[in-house]
Amino acid sequence: MDNKMKAFDFFWELYNKDLHFQQVVKENMEKGKIRFFDETEWDKIRSQNFISPTPEMKEFMDLFLLGYNRGDCVHACRQLSYSYNNVSIVSGILPLLKGTLNAEKEGGHCWLETNDTIIDTSLMLVIDKSLKDEIGYIEEQRLTPFDLAMSPRYQARKEFVNDRNIKSSKKM
Repeated sequence: MDNKMKAFDFFWELYNKDLHFQQVVKENMEKGKIRFFDETEWDKIRSQNFISPTPEMKEFMDLFLLGYNRGDCVHACRQLSYSYNNVSIVSGILPLLKGTLNAEKEGGHCWLETNDTIIDTSLMLVIDKSLKDEIGYIEEQRLTPFDLAMSPRYQARKEFVNDRNIKSSKKM
């Protein structure tokens, strides 16, 4: 089995369990309004410098390869956000997730938003924002690109994560 597939296990579990979600995804993939992570996202994930919270994750990519994107949306979203220049970190509820790891009570969730898309690290999907209500995303809090730009701690971390000199020296 391809290790990358662990990242998608959660999506397939929800897709097979929830007929409404299945229908929305199927129809909108055909229309090009929903897609799985592709090389755009994988390149961002692979390029990052990463300080692992656990020994089995050596790189950010490992979070997805090992399936830790399930139940760790806050960490995954924050980490991926460093690779974007104009993204919001949004937290709220996605009822589809209710009863799953770290979303047991209400379906608490975190995702990224650009001007046009939702980037969901748990579902491994990039979704046209016009589908936000249809899928069920309920926003409670948003850190805008301005908020993130005004955070010295966030900016320092972003600089570290994207420093190409560090990535190159690690390979030597």
